[in-house]
Amino acid sequence: MEASNPSPRWGRIHPLLGFALSAGMLLAACGGAAAPTSSAAPASSSAPSSSAAASSAPASAASSAAASSSASASASSSGAATGTPIKIGVLDDLTGGGSIEGAEQKINVDLAVAQINAAGGINGHPLATTIVDSKGDAATAAQMATQLAQQDKVDVLVGGVYSAECLGVQKEISTLGIVYMPLNACANEPFTSTACNNLTFRVFPVGKQTIDPGIGYLVKSYGKKWAIMVPQNPFGDSQVAATVASLKAAGGSMALTIKIPVGEANVTPFVTKIPTDGSINGIFNDENGTDLARVVAVMQQFGISKLPQAMALGAESFGGVYPAAANGAVLTRLTLTKPPASDTFANAYLSAFKGQLAKEGQVANVLGGAKGIPGDLGYESYATMETLKLAMIKSGFTGRADTAKLIQAIDGINVTQATAEFPYGGMVMNPNDHQGKMPLDILKVNGQNEQILSQVPLSQVPNIGNCKIPAAS
Repeated sequence: MEASNPSPRWGRIHPLLGFALSAGMLLAACGGAAAPTSSAAPASSSAPSSSAAASSAPASAASSAAASSSASASASSSGAATGTPIKIGVLDDLTGGGSIEGAEQKINVDLAVAQINAAGGINGHPLATTIVDSKGDAATAAQMATQLAQQDKVDVLVGGVYSAECLGVQKEISTLGIVYMPLNACANEPFTSTACNNLTFRVFPVGKQTIDPGIGYLVKSYGKKWAIMVPQNPFGDSQVAATVASLKAAGGSMALTIKIPVGEANVTPFVTKIPTDGSINGIFNDENGTDLARVVAVMQQFGISKLPQAMALGAESFGGVYPAAANGAVLTRLTLTKPPASDTFANAYLSAFKGQLAKEGQVANVLGGAKGIPGDLGYESYATMETLKLAMIKSGFTGRADTAKLIQAIDGINVTQATAEFPYGGMVMNPNDHQGKMPLDILKVNGQNEQILSQVPLSQVPNIGNCKIPAAS
């Protein structure tokens, strides 16, 4: 897919546009179906053929924290990583309804770790990952998190796809005493809006952060009456609440809410509840994971995809190729599928991703094999690992004994321009609730091309809530 704007991330700003309309989908941040426990299985991480850090031109960071982190990263890149390994436990839904999100997690974790280790590790300490398949089940995820922390002695936990998984691990993390960060999905608001704590961080924007900036545009352009279709789980509940509040503030209303059980094979009775008689002006289609393709197919079959739709994800959930039903869709995105050649960091990341994809076998097939793209789900995972890298280098992290220093370093990350770590425009962490912000692009799908309509810069991405983490004593 090609972007029609030659310089999207630094182009013209239009503050009204923010969320999205589409026949795509939102994050697979849900509360999945039950699954049996899986045993931990180590995952190897070999160095990729190309590195975003190595093949990108330097860009200026917009804070002293970012600058010092970049300097530390450069200093650590000489020589082999021969110190004691830093262990990272990865909760990854490699099977089940979240397998698309899980595949993006694994490939991007493998990529980031390979790049970091090839550049000398974390101040000479290599990263070592243990990846386990939690299969979308909250109880399994919590059990595996405990196993990884207490038996495998990992120093940091990342991952989880469905919101029920992430919220469950968050409840256990104070006992486990190590930092925990979702990699992608896990897009319920309460994780940082009300349940924030000192040990948990989320790098990528979710909920009202992606809804509020553009809700006025949707109401003005398409009308006031909307329907919403969501998974029947914690993410769905969170997304309905956030969208209803945003619509109300913009003078709109939610005429219909449809909740579809996760993994439902026959979605037709649910999808066909959406009226096509003009009584609603558009639909928020927040289905995700492997459920999304079934929902989109039924929408196309019954002509429902002609309605304006507010969505966030794109071609990465369809094997790297937009389906016909997505034509004309407008999406709110962190990433471009094919950025302009002038976007050096983004293109270097995409090249490195393709190199890693070729090494991943069956996992890559979940994303469409050679056609697979990282999209937002992959980029969120990569950016989360790069956040850890910068913070570990800055804090001198060598293991869980340095957790307090790691927390302080993550709190201080404030990168407002594209860098090798954040190739699509930076990331700013809010130290009050540990919720990150990233800039957003508003895109319209035209076949396999993406037309940039506008941007939401970091300064216009709202805070997610009023949660306040107590200051360390």
